Amino acid sequence: MEALNGLHEAIGLIVEDPMNILIVLFIAATAFFIVLNFQLSKVLRTYRKLLDGVQGENLEKVLGEYVKRIERTERKQEALEDFIEDVHRQSQRYLQGVGVVRFDAFDDIGGRQSFALALLNGKGDGLVITSLYGREESRVYAKPIKGGASEYALSKEEETAVQEALILR
Repeated sequence: MEALNGLHEAIGLIVEDPMNILIVLFIAATAFFIVLNFQLSKVLRTYRKLLDGVQGENLEKVLGEYVKRIERTERKQEALEDFIEDVHRQSQRYLQGVGVVRFDAFDDIGGRQSFALALLNGKGDGLVITSLYGREESRVYAKPIKGGASEYALSKEEETAVQEALILR
């Protein structure tokens, strides 16, 4: 209630003398001018940043050039993405995984001279080559691999070589 009385008295003082009304209006106008000046300076700073480096050129022309640059960049990016996809697709056909397992094929031969070698592409297709080394003779076998598996029975060494090649691709 006291605050209301104080406000009533202040309004009474202002209304009593016309000069007080002018002072209040002047203070309000000054505050309004300060707020507008602050907002205008923010807009001018933004405008100057936008035109930084542009000397006497038409803003519409400058923005048009930027739009053209962006469009060219987007086209180049799309072309690069297509190129990367094509290279990736082609790379799936190339040799990507190699697995080698050395072992003793026969009890009387040491030194792990026998081996299984798996050569696979990115799709898990390729072959496994097995060499069995013996004192009297050596044999070499090749088995096709499709999707990481073979239609032929694989020895445990061949399976290990294929798994190594699949991990490395």
